[in-house]
Amino acid sequence: MINLSKKSEEKTMSESQITKKAISSALIELCDKKLFSKISVQDITKEVGLNRQTFYYHFTDKQDLLRWIYTHDALIYLDSPDISIDNWEEQALKMLKAIQAKSDFYYNTVSSDSDILRKCFSAITNRLFINLFDQMDKENQLLPEDKIFYARFFSYGCSGVLIDWILGSYKESPLEIATQLFRLAKDTEFFSYRLYAQENELL
Repeated sequence: MINLSKKSEEKTMSESQITKKAISSALIELCDKKLFSKISVQDITKEVGLNRQTFYYHFTDKQDLLRWIYTHDALIYLDSPDISIDNWEEQALKMLKAIQAKSDFYYNTVSSDSDILRKCFSAITNRLFINLFDQMDKENQLLPEDKIFYARFFSYGCSGVLIDWILGSYKESPLEIATQLFRLAKDTEFFSYRLYAQENELL
């Protein structure tokens, strides 16, 4: 039996995604002409051919729209339950290539407000590092608050590398940056082992 309610819900979700993508494309195109800081919601709705009410149905403001673009365009490659230390470099490379494919857009928006990308990226990598510490800390030697602090520390370091790469006009290749991020993740793994070893030596 066909679930009409479910079908209707899926259709609504699909239409919502289409609208969001259209609005996001409008902002990306506008960023080729103007600084992100100078673009208004009215500019975006005019570009996409929608009214302001439709925009505010999907996004609270242009910063919320920007967060959605970052999350669904590039950061999506790191926001997966299947990501691990083993495939971190591969997924990071996909993310960096996606950013480089829209290099002008990312440079424009990050130059205007780097904190938006930093927070989006850090929130995702913070979860990754906490999962990594959980995997490494088999004997529960680390306090939960320590894991949270270490994860914040390393995710902030990763976000700094990413922001510097964008604002530095992409001087290094995506592979070079992905390798740096991978080394940081591996260093975190090593750091976890060292902490565990030190705790055992004290016993």
